[in-house]
Amino acid sequence: MAFTTLTPEEKQKRKEERKRLKYKNEHKIIDGIDYKICSKCKEYKPSTGEYFYKNKSNSIDGLSNKCIECEIKRAIQWKKDNPEKYAEAMSRVEAKPKRILSNRKRAEKQRKAGKQKEWQNNNPDKVKEYSMFKRLHKKHNINPLEWLRCKEYFNNQCAYCGLPIAEHYNNYNGEPRKEDLQKEHVDHFGVNDLSNCVPGCKSCNCKKWEFTFNEWYNENNPVFTKERYNKIMKWINTDHKLYIMSPKPKQKYTRKEVKKEIS
Repeated sequence: MAFTTLTPEEKQKRKEERKRLKYKNEHKIIDGIDYKICSKCKEYKPSTGEYFYKNKSNSIDGLSNKCIECEIKRAIQWKKDNPEKYAEAMSRVEAKPKRILSNRKRAEKQRKAGKQKEWQNNNPDKVKEYSMFKRLHKKHNINPLEWLRCKEYFNNQCAYCGLPIAEHYNNYNGEPRKEDLQKEHVDHFGVNDLSNCVPGCKSCNCKKWEFTFNEWYNENNPVFTKERYNKIMKWINTDHKLYIMSPKPKQKYTRKEVKKEIS
């Protein structure tokens, strides 16, 4: 039996065709709105973050195959069927803040002993790699007007604790100085655009650190409110799209125009 070898272009076409067919089978337009069928309850629901969790591994639409309601029911059922595993998982979650605190104290002790400098001198490549990641992660692709609208959406308050900008101070050489709220990544390792940015005070920004959103901002957090939680979820899932500004096209200059402007 002879086998035909496909070219990379043919493989890509087949892959795109499979994606198109799968999207067609799972999605349906109802009254001009894109709906997706839940693989569990078989009901069509709007294909947005309000009805389906995000799933980066799904390259077709970036959403989970099960709706949020079915995912919650599954989680509740798993909790009932696996009480020991659930208790073990919760103990790890509750112990994480203490573990992070002890790690920070140990790191501070090593810095004072000169261990950090010694490691940096012995591992220049890793230091450079981490510095590049940190610079890329801190750079937000948000223009000033988008940031202004983002703050106005959250009433010029910290999205987590509700602290107003007017009361946001930071200490400089022992003196309090008023400053703007910080551009906070909801997903610490996520994208740098408006869909992953909320205004946050320095206190909440530091406390959240590398925790996931639901891991840190829940009923165990003293600043948590259901109202603010829902508002953040609505912003990152849908409402941020209303405030994204299309980038201005770069103006092209001819050599004559450049010379004219210089002169």
